[in-house]
Amino acid sequence: MRKLVLVALVVSIITFLSCGGGAKPSLKLSKTTFTCGEEIAVTFTAPGYEENAWVGIIPSDIPHGDESQNDEHDLTYIFLEKQTSGVLNFFAPGQAGSYDFRMHDTDDNGKEVASITFQAKVVTEGAELSLDKNSYAPKEEIRLTFTAPTTFGPKAWVGLIPSDIPHGSEDENDRHDLTYQFLEKKTQGLFVFNAPEKPGKYDFRMHDTDDNGNEITYIEFIVK
Repeated sequence: MRKLVLVALVVSIITFLSCGGGAKPSLKLSKTTFTCGEEIAVTFTAPGYEENAWVGIIPSDIPHGDESQNDEHDLTYIFLEKQTSGVLNFFAPGQAGSYDFRMHDTDDNGKEVASITFQAKVVTEGAELSLDKNSYAPKEEIRLTFTAPTTFGPKAWVGLIPSDIPHGSEDENDRHDLTYQFLEKKTQGLFVFNAPEKPGKYDFRMHDTDDNGNEITYIEFIVK
């Protein structure tokens, strides 16, 4: 009888380990700094959680430990679907800052079981806007030349915005733009706009994405 119990125990342990039961939850990255919008491959191991175990991107200033708290603040997530190891593909947030990948054992009042921190940064190298002059008549055609980094996604954009709108926030610029055009992953080219009817100071402002992104560069002009 003791031999049978011992055999059954060994079989149970082997089955447990083969199903990933012995794996310690972990998250790994190839680097810790990414440009906004850059693809990120996250390597994970997990001890065979339920299907709704998940990994999400959460701002680093959110306190650790509480799955429901993380769930309220995640920017995006992927379910593990009972996988015990593999690679999850995400994209760095459009807003520069410090973020975590956090793993949770369930999506139903669970707990955070692993995390790793990374930085999302704005790329300004290779971003430029230029005009052939700095003053235009109302409704005059404006030819705007641009160059942009290869890391920008298809929804990077250039907008015409009044100069008195504070700089820096893509979301704020988005609320005040008079017109805009997407870069559509072009790294250089020419946009044609028309000057506003109302005289005043205006900017063309380039942004790295249309999804909570960053203002990258700008050029000012006058309508008179």
